[in-house]
Amino acid sequence: MSALRQKSAAPGRVGRASAGKLAILYDGSCEMCRTSVEGVRHFDNSGMIEALDLHNPEARAQFPELALEALLEELHAVDDRGQVYRGARAINQILRMQSGVRGLLAYLWYVPGYAWLADRQYKRIAASRYNRDAQGRLRKASTSQH
Repeated sequence: MSALRQKSAAPGRVGRASAGKLAILYDGSCEMCRTSVEGVRHFDNSGMIEALDLHNPEARAQFPELALEALLEELHAVDDRGQVYRGARAINQILRMQSGVRGLLAYLWYVPGYAWLADRQYKRIAASRYNRDAQGRLRKASTSQH
């Protein structure tokens, strides 16, 4: 499934983060996702991360070329040039925006096998996110919700 629809985006800011920023589109209806974004906000020492709830009509209007189905599948990050990063790669982009030691964590992506492992683990957790609590622990089957 492609993250982009076949229509082109309108010229200007549509489809891009604000200048010098990285927009992350997350699922605000997911408890674990909301908690993760709060963690990103706390971790962020760059001031360049814009966290946007994909259910917010203004956020959706800013990125009309991103299909809702794809956004619900995994985290998306969009830079100020309109480059889209998905899943574990989006997390790596968040790390790349950081300064100091936090930014150095992004270089793990270049350790052989790391990108594959990060992507695999991300997809496994994302697929079950509605069955997880705010800390990412799986709930018992009787208490899972969507």
